[in-house]
Amino acid sequence: MIDDPAEALDILLEELKRQKAAGVRRVSVSDDALVKLKSLAGAPVPSPAPISASAAARASAPAPGPSPVRPVAPAAPKPAVAPAAPKPAVVVATAPIPDAPTFTLPAGTKAERMRALKQIVDACAETKKHLTPPHRPLLGHGSLEAKVVFVGDAPSLEELEAGKVFSGASGELLQKILAAAAISPADYYLASSMVWRPEPPTPYGKRPPNARELAFNLPYLRAQIDVVAPRVVVALGAHAFEALHGRTQTITQARGQWFDLSGVPMLATFHPNYLLHTPSASAKRTVWEDFLQLMEKLGLPISEKQRGYFATS
Repeated sequence: MIDDPAEALDILLEELKRQKAAGVRRVSVSDDALVKLKSLAGAPVPSPAPISASAAARASAPAPGPSPVRPVAPAAPKPAVAPAAPKPAVVVATAPIPDAPTFTLPAGTKAERMRALKQIVDACAETKKHLTPPHRPLLGHGSLEAKVVFVGDAPSLEELEAGKVFSGASGELLQKILAAAAISPADYYLASSMVWRPEPPTPYGKRPPNARELAFNLPYLRAQIDVVAPRVVVALGAHAFEALHGRTQTITQARGQWFDLSGVPMLATFHPNYLLHTPSASAKRTVWEDFLQLMEKLGLPISEKQRGYFATS
């Protein structure tokens, strides 16, 4: 079940894009589904007026015979009532995002350079504007000697509160996939496409980052990748792919393909959240085929059992 309506809309859009890419041109939507979609989007959904017991009795009673017409006194005019002013939509006013920061990390060990990056991010005035105590900027975590860096979405509220990227259900699922692929913790580093969480425009508490936000945070992400110096980078989901490669393709079009990231091979695939909300065997197989490619790129042995995971035939 999807607890976050905004996230549900994101998943719905990705699924519609996937079906469009597969050649589907029409999708049937029931009246009940339309009502639910309007509710998810924050639109007011009118409730049916309650029927009183007397009205219900009149509706079920047999039609009466003709009755004599009697004159009826005209009703007294009702005083005019001014209509209630509509409630303003919830809008978060934010200042324009400035240009991306420029900085140079000092020489030193990987641990020293990562600590220097953390100090730069912690001191960033723009980053501070988008965080409220006790939340802190969210850099990645994992092995600094990693062979592969996984990049995910912008931080969720759950991740900010935990102070760790890939917290919660999506992180648990990613750990299961990594275990199935026999990629050990010593070989991966987990990062987010942003160090802060985009302010939500609705009370539901989530929205995707815009291009300006991704561009501002990109130097912090690229710095983490440069420090780790992995053999491979994996973009998990649309936001990570857009941050690292631009909005040239949708994640549905790009997944399973390799791209060049300043000399480092980058693989695009779906975010674990996609599997949480589309837990079909075909969706699992699609993501697993991408991980088989990753294993081959890393030179990991692949058993016949691993090759057959989630096979649909």
